[in-house]
Amino acid sequence: MDLFLRSVSLLVLIFGGPALALWARARWGRPAAWLGIGAFIFTGAQGVRLPLLAGLSWLFQRGWLPHPSDPLTFNLMVLSVSAGLFEETARWLGMRWARRRQERIGLDLGERDVLVLGLAHGGAEAFWLGLIGWIQLIAMTMIRESLLPTPPGAEAAVAAYWNAPAWLPLVGILERGMAIGIHIGLAFLVWLGVRRSQLALWGAAVLLHALVNGTAVYAMARWGVWAAEGVVALWALISAWGVKRIRARAADSR
Repeated sequence: MDLFLRSVSLLVLIFGGPALALWARARWGRPAAWLGIGAFIFTGAQGVRLPLLAGLSWLFQRGWLPHPSDPLTFNLMVLSVSAGLFEETARWLGMRWARRRQERIGLDLGERDVLVLGLAHGGAEAFWLGLIGWIQLIAMTMIRESLLPTPPGAEAAVAAYWNAPAWLPLVGILERGMAIGIHIGLAFLVWLGVRRSQLALWGAAVLLHALVNGTAVYAMARWGVWAAEGVVALWALISAWGVKRIRARAADSR
């Protein structure tokens, strides 16, 4: 049952997010390019961010940069701020490209376009997280069945993986659903900034993205999984409220 729940949860992540974006695109007849742009926003941002983070870690390991006095807080800040900076910058550039594409054919980048772009971004994130989790599940299963040797020093990590509650992977589905809602909110915020040519709204998206990641990870480390999910749920509600406000402002400016 444990292996079944893990497998089902990861398959939902891998296929569920992209399927939602595909459904929204077909439902409202939005350009297929929006799926590629939304997916590239996340994938491209991580393709630049992760090597830079790896390089930063290498510099610390080599002693070329001074070690921070509080590594946990430092790592939390770097990971959170870099996620917001790279993803929201990529979202800004993608949204500008999408708007110009629409203008070339005499159309506006509307709310349904933004919704599909946000779903594609969140769906791409869910896909990659699910795929990484699936690879990890296969490796852990092969280790447990003695088909692969346990890497030296990884005994505790393997034990912790299988000792986690069977229902825990299902929480990942709930979290990804709320995260997709947050991505939609951030997409609307960036869209408003692009429409008004206000870089301050891009900065607000970067800050909000960093706060979402940072507060969720901090709550997880301090109080556990349910506290972290509560924080994510609060941000999802704030995002829904923000979308409502942004739509009203966009309507007033027409």
